[in-house]
Amino acid sequence: MSSHNNHHHYRYKETIDDYNGDSRDDHEAHELLKAPVDFDGPTRDRYCTDVLCLFFIVLAWVIMTGLGVYAVQNGDYRHVLFPLDYQGNICGTDYNGVEMVDYPYLLYVNFYTGGVCAAECPQLAGETADSLTDMQTLVTYGGIFQGPDAQLSEDFVQLSPHYQSMVTNTTTIDDNNNLNFQCTMETCFGSDDTNNSSDPRQSWTSPGVNQGFGMAYYVGDTYPLFQRCFLTKEADDQIAAYIGDDAVSSFPWTPASSFFTESSQQFFTNLYGDLWEARWYILGFGFGASLFVSLIYMALLRIPCLLTGVVWGSIALVISLFGFVGYYAYTTATEWSQLDKPPVRSDQISYTFYASYICMGISLVMLLFAICLRSSIQLAITCVQHGGAAINAMVMLLFVPFSQVCGFLAFWIVWMWFGIHLASLGSIEMKTYPIPGSDLEVTIRVYSYDDFTEYCGWYMLFCFFWTAGFIGAFGNMIVSMAVSTWYFTIDRQVSSFTVVNSIFTTSRYHLGTCAYGSLLVAIVQLIRAIITRFQKRVAQLTNQNIARCLFCFCQCCLCCVEKCLKFINKNAYVQCAIFGTPFCESGRKAFFLILRNASTVGALGMVSGGVLWIGKVVISTLTTTIAYYVMTSYMELSLHSFAAPCLTIFILSYIVAGMFMSVFELSILTVFHCYIADQEMFDGRARYADGSLKDWIDKNSTASTVESNDRSSSVAISTYKR
Repeated sequence: MSSHNNHHHYRYKETIDDYNGDSRDDHEAHELLKAPVDFDGPTRDRYCTDVLCLFFIVLAWVIMTGLGVYAVQNGDYRHVLFPLDYQGNICGTDYNGVEMVDYPYLLYVNFYTGGVCAAECPQLAGETADSLTDMQTLVTYGGIFQGPDAQLSEDFVQLSPHYQSMVTNTTTIDDNNNLNFQCTMETCFGSDDTNNSSDPRQSWTSPGVNQGFGMAYYVGDTYPLFQRCFLTKEADDQIAAYIGDDAVSSFPWTPASSFFTESSQQFFTNLYGDLWEARWYILGFGFGASLFVSLIYMALLRIPCLLTGVVWGSIALVISLFGFVGYYAYTTATEWSQLDKPPVRSDQISYTFYASYICMGISLVMLLFAICLRSSIQLAITCVQHGGAAINAMVMLLFVPFSQVCGFLAFWIVWMWFGIHLASLGSIEMKTYPIPGSDLEVTIRVYSYDDFTEYCGWYMLFCFFWTAGFIGAFGNMIVSMAVSTWYFTIDRQVSSFTVVNSIFTTSRYHLGTCAYGSLLVAIVQLIRAIITRFQKRVAQLTNQNIARCLFCFCQCCLCCVEKCLKFINKNAYVQCAIFGTPFCESGRKAFFLILRNASTVGALGMVSGGVLWIGKVVISTLTTTIAYYVMTSYMELSLHSFAAPCLTIFILSYIVAGMFMSVFELSILTVFHCYIADQEMFDGRARYADGSLKDWIDKNSTASTVESNDRSSSVAISTYKR
């Protein structure tokens, strides 16, 4: 091949002799692809494409690393991640000269997230009679206060000595108008008898405890989570049993600036507690079990004789599962509501009813869609069959998403470490907000940044968008190159070694193209993030409806632009994989190729998305159902509700399923892209397509692609001649 052909791997049929250079784009839109000389598949004579973009992304990483090192050296991540006590001190640090380094845990004192710094979270196994609580030992804003029958030693809970020096023996207001508090038998136990312990019901309603909204609370068995100490459900239930109040709930970890209702606080508390209690099951089923189910489902999709049954069975299964879950939730909520003393709160019953209506509604809508779109679904099944043929020949394609996830996680860990330290460079101000109807106050952190730090934050966000897109583009290029090689191999004799060769070729020649495509998407994403920032600021103002509408309009437009760019990028990567051309040329040729064959792409390429989505839902639904059955039947878990763990498992398994289905989706896109390119290069004969693929596409296309192209070219010729 000549030097000229090395840089121009394919030419176009000249349909207009008197071509006008000023109308190049319009002219190019009607030209058909022509195969390069001695074309026998993806070109072997490649050169490095878009090297400048590769240089820029490497430079961006170097600058990001420099900023990260600067932030690590000058910042303190503890100022961001470690909790605040009720006075605004940061536990585990010496912020503002208050020594809390040896007390990194926040032990909550009331439902308004007010707490004190402790050396560790109390764990009462073997320490008290019930191993769960000591109703005579209270943690207060002034330290530990104990009744006469306390079971724990006075120094069992290690609180910072700072609190004892900040209070007097009674509730007073100091010179700085700060509330000081120290428990007494009367204020915290509801009794002035120092020789006899008080009734727990009296202490629960005392001014000190104030039903969980005061300045003191009982010491119970806790577990650490994000350096906050949460009561275990067993300890929570035990306290409720002692005081005879079902409304008791362990302390929440909620944004201190938002004053939730008591019901909302209990909801979030239960949510965090359930997630922590079931954390190993969530990880095991969300990642491990979903991976196993995904592999089985993908194996079934790769078997042609089972494909139709699997897809229609999946649709029926999803519809049935949503309907069954809705019916089960409705009957359960109905039984709860008819009991004189329901086992759950009234708001949980309401949420269960709402969930049942949503699930049954989804089931009905999906049933209607399946009936109305049955022909399109059958068409999509064949799309999946032809896309899966390439995966059958190169099973290693299924491991491409794993490499992408590993690469993204490695970058994300480094990026988060840099970002947290960068966030700590801001000036921290403590603001206190009074709690309505109480003498208590809530302290929150407010950060202010100089221009340099803020610009660094935006730059870090841009690097995140660009790198995440680059990793995705790298995987897309690998899959596109491997599948296009499979398509343009006459006897289809390829193996997983083809995937290895695609990785090597992409890494050597086309990393710049991956960087170019991901850069365009990253720019749009950054603009959307900036607009989101302005939207939040405008939302805080009144009478700004016009501005809000304008920002929403901009977001919608940019969202459409982002979707279009991602679609064009995928097809540009296929063009680059076949012909080895740079991103701009590949994107332009891919755009016009799709435009000339819009009927085929519209009829065949888009219908497969619904079937692949059904696959994701099936995998995640089956995984969640298995997890629910195992947790309820074979495991002894003390949960307020299985809803939060099951929902988390569903989300994680959906993400895992999406990793596998993305390979199918890109394989289908590449096969159809190669087919229409094959048709154009060889005068509509599609030399490399097997008979079944060619006959099926010709049958299901809304119009003959070649005839449409011929008509378009004829119109173009007559137009230019006029």
